[in-house]
Amino acid sequence: MEKTTQKYLVLVKIDPAKTANFIDSLSNLAEKPLSGVRLDASYNVFGNWDIAVWFDADSNDNAIHFVGDTIRPMDGVLETLTMPATSIKQYQRM
Repeated sequence: MEKTTQKYLVLVKIDPAKTANFIDSLSNLAEKPLSGVRLDASYNVFGNWDIAVWFDADSNDNAIHFVGDTIRPMDGVLETLTMPATSIKQYQRM
């Protein structure tokens, strides 16, 4: 039986002097950085946060471990905010 996955968004606040270090570290992550976790996309964002990372995890524990053990220790991370997301509608690209 295949495990279902939950989509998560982690917002990251970065020390402006270390933005390049963080982006390099994030870019070097494997698509599956931990068992049960798959990266979907990352974006530069504006406002109170600097980077948004979308990922799937097969459990809340794996999501917590990914953020705590992989994202937070990266050089330049000042703060993270992680939340699960539930799809309302899937839009198809043409």
